[in-house]
Parts: sequence; structure tokens; C-alpha cells
Amino acid sequence: FRGNTMIARNDDWEISRSSAAIAVTAQRVGAFPLAAASLDAALLITLAPGPYTVVVASAEGSTGIALIEIYDAD
Repeated sequence: FRGNTMIARNDDWEISRSSAAIAVTAQRVGAFPLAAASLDAALLITLAPGPYTVVVASAEGSTGIALIEIYDAD
């Protein structure tokens, strides 16, 4: 989110149109590899400088622990 505006959402990185680019970029920036069929959420987006908020929620409404990593891929 930027303010009240949702920028993007994802709940399965492999169904993204950019899944191949996500995998290549993750390797290039030193992120851990995303396993095939893992259902991890991952986005590859370009953002203007400024404040953003990440909201993490399960698809089923359950609770748990989340790890959020943000990389500068330029």
C-alpha cells in the first residue's frame, strides 16, 4: 500500500506473469530460492521512492509468522 492505495497483491509467486523474472532476480540479488509449487508470495515491482506499508494475511484467515524481505534489484 501507498497510503490507502493498494499497489499490488500476490498469494502464489508462480502464477504471476513475471514468475521467471522473479526467480532470476531472486538469484541475482542473493534472495533465497523459491521452490516450485511452494505457494510463497513474491512480487517484482518498481516503486517510486517514498513510504509504503506491507500487509500480510493468510488466505484462510489464520495467524502465524511472516518474513518480509525487500531488495533493491537495480
